[in-house]
Amino acid sequence: MPFAGSREQQATETVRSAPPQTRPGVPSWGMVLATTVRLWAARRRRRLRRSRRAWLVAICVLAVAAAAVIIVVQLTGTSSGQAARVPASRRAGQNPLPRGGSARASAAAAARSQAAARSQAAARSQAAAWIAGQVDGDETIACDPPMCTALSAHGVASSRLLSLPPSASGAPGAGIVVASASTHAWLSPDAPRLLASVGSGAHLIEVRAVSPGGAAAYQAAFRSDLADRRSAGAQLMQSRRIEVSARGAGQLVTGEVDTRLLVMLAVLASQHSWRVVAFGDAAPGVPPTQAPYRQVIITAADGGGGTADLAAALALLRAQRGPYQPAQVTTARLADGQPGLRIEFTAPSPLGLLAGSVPG
Repeated sequence: MPFAGSREQQATETVRSAPPQTRPGVPSWGMVLATTVRLWAARRRRRLRRSRRAWLVAICVLAVAAAAVIIVVQLTGTSSGQAARVPASRRAGQNPLPRGGSARASAAAAARSQAAARSQAAARSQAAAWIAGQVDGDETIACDPPMCTALSAHGVASSRLLSLPPSASGAPGAGIVVASASTHAWLSPDAPRLLASVGSGAHLIEVRAVSPGGAAAYQAAFRSDLADRRSAGAQLMQSRRIEVSARGAGQLVTGEVDTRLLVMLAVLASQHSWRVVAFGDAAPGVPPTQAPYRQVIITAADGGGGTADLAAALALLRAQRGPYQPAQVTTARLADGQPGLRIEFTAPSPLGLLAGSVPG
C-alpha cells in the first residue's frame, strides 16, 4: 500500500525533524497520526467488509496506531515541558548570566566600601583622641570638616578649630594642622614638623606643627635642638642626685627626652635625690628623637622621707610659669608601693629652649 506507507513515512520523518515546542496554529502529531489512520481506514472500508480476517487486521492496525498516538503525545509533551524549563539564553546557544555571581560581587564591593569607611573613621577618632589629650589647649587647629567633627566629639572647643576649605593652599592662623592623605602634601611645607601619625595609605592622618620660617628654618632649628637635648641628657647622667635605668640613660643621651623635662629634672636634682622610673608619652608613628618623650615618673632615691620630698617637688613644679609649667603634675603609687610623682608636658615640644647646658 504505497499511499499508506508514504503517509506513515512522512509522519515519521516529520516527528524526527519537528522542533521540541509546538508552534501556535500547527496540529499536534497525535492528531496527524489519528487523521492518517482514519483516512486509510475509510478508503479500505469496502475491502475490509469482505473479509473477517481483514477486519482483524484492521483492528490490530488501529490498536497499534492508537498506541503510537499515545506514545507520540507523551513524548511531545515531555519534550515541550523540558524545553519550557530550559532558559531562553541556553536554547539560543548562549551562556546564562551569572546572577548569583553579580550579586556576590556587589555585596563584596559594598563590604569593602563599609570597611574603608570604618577604617577612616577609626583613624580620625584616634587622631582626635591624641590631640585632645596631648596638644596644648591654646593651639588653634586647622582641620577638614570630618576631622573637625571628630575633634569636637572628643571635647576640643569649636573656638580652637579652623576649617580648611577644599581649595586651601595653606593653614594661616593655625599652630596645628591635621592633614588627611588628600591634604598633607600641600600642607607639609607650611607645617613641616610631624607630631603624630595614625592610619596608613588612604586613611593616613598626620598631626603637624606650623613653622613660621618654613621647612628649611624648621630643619635648622630641629638639628640644633636635638644636639642640645643630647648634651643636656649626658650632663644629667653625671649628676649624683639622678638615678636612671639603663634604658632611661639611653633615652637621655640620644636626645629622646623633651627639653622641659630635662630642665625640671635638673632643678629638682638641685634640692633632692631622685630616681627616674620611666619616661613616657611617645607620639604614635613618630620617632622619639623627632617627637621626644614629654612625661616622666620619679620617686625619692633614698627610699626614706619620700612623702616630704614629693610634696616639696609638687609645690615647686606647680609654681612654674611659661614653657616650664607642666600640663599635669600628679602623685602616683608605684608597683613596689613607694609614692611617685608624674610630670607631663603638652605637645609640641618647643625648640631652642636650651642654651647648651642644663643648670644644676
